[in-house]
Amino acid sequence: MEPKLIDSSIHQDLQYLYALDGKGIKPGLKRVLLFLDRIGNPQKKIRTIHVAGTNGKGSTCAIIASILQAAGYKVGLYTSPHLIRFNERIRVDNEKISDEEIVSFIHNHRSLIDEIDTTFFETTTAMAFDHFRRRKVDIAVLETGLGGRFDATNVVTPLLSVITPIGKDHEEFLGNTLAKITREKAGIIKTGVPCLAARQRPGVKHILKNDARGKSAVFHYAPDLCRVSGVDRQIDRQEVNIKCDELRLNGVTLPLIGDHQVSNLQTAVSAVRLISGFKIQSEAIQKGVKATRWHGRLEILSKQPLVLYDVGHNLQGIRQVASTLEKVMPGRKIKILLTLGQRKTIRSLGSILKRWADFIYISEIPNGKSAPATKLAKELEKSFLPDNIVVNKYFEDFLPEVVNSLSANDSLLILGSHYIAPAVYKFFKINV
Repeated sequence: MEPKLIDSSIHQDLQYLYALDGKGIKPGLKRVLLFLDRIGNPQKKIRTIHVAGTNGKGSTCAIIASILQAAGYKVGLYTSPHLIRFNERIRVDNEKISDEEIVSFIHNHRSLIDEIDTTFFETTTAMAFDHFRRRKVDIAVLETGLGGRFDATNVVTPLLSVITPIGKDHEEFLGNTLAKITREKAGIIKTGVPCLAARQRPGVKHILKNDARGKSAVFHYAPDLCRVSGVDRQIDRQEVNIKCDELRLNGVTLPLIGDHQVSNLQTAVSAVRLISGFKIQSEAIQKGVKATRWHGRLEILSKQPLVLYDVGHNLQGIRQVASTLEKVMPGRKIKILLTLGQRKTIRSLGSILKRWADFIYISEIPNGKSAPATKLAKELEKSFLPDNIVVNKYFEDFLPEVVNSLSANDSLLILGSHYIAPAVYKFFKINV
């Protein structure tokens, strides 16, 4: 195809793909398995690491992939959602799938997509497997989209199943208790396949361990395998020491900040040391960790004034952000520009934010899936003075207004949704 035809086609094909999202979430693996079978079962031809959890999945996947790449392997990475472009979801050695490859897949399989009636995520997952097979990756790191048991990625028999910290989120799909959510996430554990869990609440750990035992899967707990201690915290990085059996690494640069990222690193290092058939030297771990890039996680957009962006969109994630900022910016109050999805739990949100925030700007996601700004304001008025809350539901207009009102010594955290990322990165002129 000529470039102009590609430009036109990618827009049309992505519109077609996004329209599949209107079908919503359909539990079950029947459709994706049928689709994959009809295109040659590419998922059976690649080795994988499968990652589920509530928070930290993307960061953990990114660190694992970066270490494996630093060790000289060709690595596929499948994550969601994207921030700016769809292509971010599917990468090989950090190179995004091209527009041409997306167009080719949809054109070749559109009739099959329509016939089987696959959802957006099922179709995207099949595209990822097909891309990884064509690129002949040595291993692919897969992040679940939602849950685990019925997630479209749960069609692989991986070398290792990894479960990051579990908390309450997507309760309308996964269940209204932590136990129910945990059992859904535990659905990625396969018979005889080792399972690695990040630090968990005791009840969650107990369920995961029992599920693994019931499937004759060896259960590993990252805090028992690997110790990662912080040495020096900066606003843009932290230096850590890693100790795992005979492995000793001091002064490793982790470009992601917060105790939760130390926990993600602990899980990632444990994972690469557990997978069989791969030789990972200590130098590759050090180099891979330092090379990790993962946007939207307390990412610095501006230094003066200081503007940060974090996609933490549930109470557990926001608590992690709060804890981090209290440690790297002790005693310093910060302003917040907040957007949240319409299904997010907001009770107790104010009590979390008031520990380190003194002013709240509230807006809405530009796609119609937002929690109403007025509803958020009403909840936050329980913790903040009404004069310290400003509401403007039009995010793309509000963002420049808020940023331009800051003084050089002010600090602002843009917090909440992935869906505001295009407007955020466009305003700050940052390529993702």
